[in-house]
Amino acid sequence: MNEGGMDKKTIRPTWRPSLVPSSEWTIEHLRKYLVGRSFTLYSHGTCVVWIGPSEPGVIETNQRVRAVTQESPDFKVQRHVDGNYLVTFKGGVGGLMSGELLTAHLASLRQEAQTLGRLPSERLLADRHDDAEELDMIAGLYVRAQLYRDADELVVTATVQR
Repeated sequence: MNEGGMDKKTIRPTWRPSLVPSSEWTIEHLRKYLVGRSFTLYSHGTCVVWIGPSEPGVIETNQRVRAVTQESPDFKVQRHVDGNYLVTFKGGVGGLMSGELLTAHLASLRQEAQTLGRLPSERLLADRHDDAEELDMIAGLYVRAQLYRDADELVVTATVQR
């Protein structure tokens, strides 16, 4: 393993967060945040929002998940009023971080995000962030680590239609 918690041959974070909300919790909250949108959910919480009226095939959703990991996946974090974080990537791919889970395990999640969650070219400037920015960064790195797990395993757990 090289600096930043990366496996040299795969160029991806080695972080494998063990704290994962249930599929039921994830589906319930994604339905609230993605009002009227259908999506496919993977085993570690990655979701692919459907583009168009019909369900995409597994091959298409798998390709969309893998495509995000072919580059350094930038993410956008949206904090919701209930304290949870919706993290999105390009291509309609995203995931959730439970605000309750983040608060309850902040010290360990912060340490894991900073040591195992970054890519080789990334520099985390946590000491320059305010508390809200640091929480966004941890949530984003957490969801991204789960995205890489889902890209490796590609296990669909649910398809949710409007």
